[in-house]
Amino acid sequence: MPVREEALNWFEEARADLRHGENSVGLGDYSWAAFAAQQAAEKAHKALALHVKGEYARGYDLVRLYHAVREAAPLDLDVTELSRLTIYYTQTRYPNAGLERPSEEITRELAEEALRIARKVVYEVGKAFRDP
Repeated sequence: MPVREEALNWFEEARADLRHGENSVGLGDYSWAAFAAQQAAEKAHKALALHVKGEYARGYDLVRLYHAVREAAPLDLDVTELSRLTIYYTQTRYPNAGLERPSEEITRELAEEALRIARKVVYEVGKAFRDP
């Protein structure tokens, strides 16, 4: 099935967020890298929902977004990893969301793990777009 332009726009923004996260690691901005990784995975899932269901998905919980599309487009993703990535939606941005200073407490290792998970999500969604 052809991919709707709207879905491609969401997917390209997911890829842009992934690049932003990778650049942020290089700058030492690990909390922003982890947030960008979460955003990349979220937008990729929303792109896929538009593609396979023809509707906008709501929310930022990656596990829920995954469950919303997995029957229509099976993805090789680990729900535990998606859950770990989901926490960066709030934890990376607010000092009262679990960490007192996200900009100091999110390490390079955590940011790199978040980006690894996001890369896999973007890759799997890209495969789903290509598979009829």
